[in-house]
Amino acid sequence: MTLRGSTDTQRGDADFVISGLGLANPNTGQGVYARRLIAGLVKELGSRVVVVAPEWVQRPDEIPAENFRILPRFRVPRQSSFRQIVVSERLLRFVRREFPGAVFHSPGPILGLVKPKTTVVTLHDCLYRHFSNYDGRLKNRRLLLQATERFAARATLVLTDSEFSRRDLISNADIPRTKISVLYPWVGNEFLQPIDPEAVASLRVRYGLPDRFWLYLGGYDYRKNVEFLLRAYAAGAGNGKFPPLVLAGNIPSEKNRAHCDVSGALQRTKVPVFLPGAIPATDLPVLYRAASLLIFPSLMEGFGLPPAEALAVGTPVLSANNSSLPEVVRKQECLFDATELESLVVKLTAAAADERQFRAELPPEFGEAQAISCYLQLIEQIAGT
Repeated sequence: MTLRGSTDTQRGDADFVISGLGLANPNTGQGVYARRLIAGLVKELGSRVVVVAPEWVQRPDEIPAENFRILPRFRVPRQSSFRQIVVSERLLRFVRREFPGAVFHSPGPILGLVKPKTTVVTLHDCLYRHFSNYDGRLKNRRLLLQATERFAARATLVLTDSEFSRRDLISNADIPRTKISVLYPWVGNEFLQPIDPEAVASLRVRYGLPDRFWLYLGGYDYRKNVEFLLRAYAAGAGNGKFPPLVLAGNIPSEKNRAHCDVSGALQRTKVPVFLPGAIPATDLPVLYRAASLLIFPSLMEGFGLPPAEALAVGTPVLSANNSSLPEVVRKQECLFDATELESLVVKLTAAAADERQFRAELPPEFGEAQAISCYLQLIEQIAGT
């Protein structure tokens, strides 16, 4: 396959067809990955890239309308499990019929009976195999995810986010070793641009944040280990002057097996916190830059985008030392054991004296240009197979 200039994608003449299903949830890790992948490919290849999505998926501003195709209308089941199955199957059949010569890439898990000839699937992780709390009452979520693994095992190429996830998918999801390659996610270019100090000051005013604060950002499902962070903060606050903690994002109001009990932990620990709620994507680089420290205590990650984004803007980082996270934060001094309270307390006490000791470099492969170049090299190897 020759990666060449633009032609009329309406006739099915395209080199890449990308599933737009992940764009339905643009603020999740998979949604961010899909958006950045598509935007990078469109920048490189123009209209040789086509995104296919159902009508309810909103096109991001950075993806031109001429690169976006809407599936023909069809009846969609209300039940979420059946909905996923039907939508995936419709999309796969449409791509195989309309773009028979293209490389099809699903930037997230997908399942179906049919498969385009040259298919690439990104499986970001198989963390659900380690945490039964995500199964759901009827374990239907696990069954669906296992079906996506079986589909990926039939694909031409499987991409994943880290060496940790590659090993995990080979061992636990039966993905053939010869089919799977690592393509690290990358930070958006907005995190690599200089940030105006006036923008930082303005953000502090808008969200009511203090001049010095420590930040947590990254979701509140129970694997994220936020209750552990609050206990460690409370345990160490008496040893030094800790700045307030900012817990960004929407904290779940309902209590269930899949979420951290953040409200209960706050009542027990009496930790001084700011709760700014959901942060728009446009504010994220400035929020990271405003923070004196990012703390990321997750028990397991396929990659760990918040630490990478914090590193990109120059903010010091403390990260758990498990799973893929040492591949992201490669300075040993920045890592702690997310199962040992004292391990984090020691780091927080040191950070209270001077957070700058926990600055680290962003690995070069986490930039868009290098990632897209690596991606295209992988595609060239499997094109036409």
